[in-house]
Amino acid sequence: MTNNQIKYIIEAARAGSINQAAQNLFIAQSAVSNAIINVENEFGHRIFNRSPKGVRLTSFGRMFLAHIMPINEQLNQLYAMQNHSPRMSLSKTLRIISNGFFYISSVIARVASTMEADNIRILIKEDYSGDMVDSITNRIVDFGIVRLWSCYRKNTLAFYNLRKLVWRPLCKMRVGVDIGEKNPLYHVAGDEVEPAQLQNFPQILQESLDSGPYSDILDRLHLPVSKIRYIVDSRAAQYELLELTDGYTLNSGHVDVPYGENSSVLDICKRRFLALKDCPITSDIGLLTNANTALSDDGMTFVQGLQAYLSAN
Repeated sequence: MTNNQIKYIIEAARAGSINQAAQNLFIAQSAVSNAIINVENEFGHRIFNRSPKGVRLTSFGRMFLAHIMPINEQLNQLYAMQNHSPRMSLSKTLRIISNGFFYISSVIARVASTMEADNIRILIKEDYSGDMVDSITNRIVDFGIVRLWSCYRKNTLAFYNLRKLVWRPLCKMRVGVDIGEKNPLYHVAGDEVEPAQLQNFPQILQESLDSGPYSDILDRLHLPVSKIRYIVDSRAAQYELLELTDGYTLNSGHVDVPYGENSSVLDICKRRFLALKDCPITSDIGLLTNANTALSDDGMTFVQGLQAYLSAN
């Protein structure tokens, strides 16, 4: 019996549902179900009675839970000792990947600042070339923070399912554009923009929006063809072009932020977010995890903080 199996059984008993336990642990339902079945086979007794309404502990399950709860608590205490003892403390790394939308680094920093974990390293990777799925599948990173255009959601989630990845929605944001101070729309009143108003301004796009799988997004958003299109492969280039030109770039965000800020991001150049008026497409922000790997305690703490932050902002 493994530590993860103990963790899954305790969560299933607490939640009263294998599906809910899987959601709470950010893993696939099959991972929790298989863990329970394997332990039941190992001990030769059923731990849960299953029904359409959920799961209930059997008499053996109640006795079993009474024994593993102290074990789980002792393991947690050992981990706590490791975290707080100068001799035992080891640097832990939380590895996060995102598909490069503007404000995510700021969000990660704000959430991390609220964590009580000691001696933790947070590795942030940005994916512009489609490496995110392989990185999560091969456990190179712990999880991804993913933006999905709602118009691509069905096909994308089907692909994630084939790769045994789990996507959990965190929040929805409006689709719009970021502009810098050199764009005349920066000083216009209101928090929305008509696509036609962008016709005379250069587009600043990531490669995947120019020739990749999402290259039709401009048509879907009814954005006019621009005379000049800058194709970039980094956020740094986008920032610089927004500062130096009157161009615009696609982004997601909230409209209730002051001039010069976008979704609480403080940047070297002032930017303003304008939502596309009457746009039916949303930007869905979610968590992408390996279906068979539970998050660490630090990972769970971070994700809970991320959920709280995004729901409040």
